[in-house]
Amino acid sequence: MSEDIANELRRKGLKVTPQRLAIMKIILRNGHYNGEQIYEELKKTEPSISLSTVYNTLETLKDAGLVNSFEANGMKWYEAKVEPHVNVFCIDMNEIIDMEVNVGSMVRDIQERGIDVKSLNIVVYADCSKLKVQK
Repeated sequence: MSEDIANELRRKGLKVTPQRLAIMKIILRNGHYNGEQIYEELKKTEPSISLSTVYNTLETLKDAGLVNSFEANGMKWYEAKVEPHVNVFCIDMNEIIDMEVNVGSMVRDIQERGIDVKSLNIVVYADCSKLKVQK
């Protein structure tokens, strides 16, 4: 896994650093993380890492297109999924879930007006107590 991450960093023109590798490993668990959560996780194995290093690294990874960021519930969140999708913030569970919906027509409609869409972040706040798990 580390070699795959290292290759992807190089492909994006980034230097491979222990901090970038460690942060990418966490984000690739396919969840939604804020900077403080990543920092707390990393401190267990990298006690000298600073919170500012975590945030600076996350922004570098985002600028390179390796991670996505969005705001929900007053916090900035990071995730590995960079394709357009909907993030649902479940108020009742205090959890974020990804929803696969067709946002392609929305992007096309915007692009047809001459706007070059760089990223699309949609956050829905919802009560998920009746969430149906798709099979």
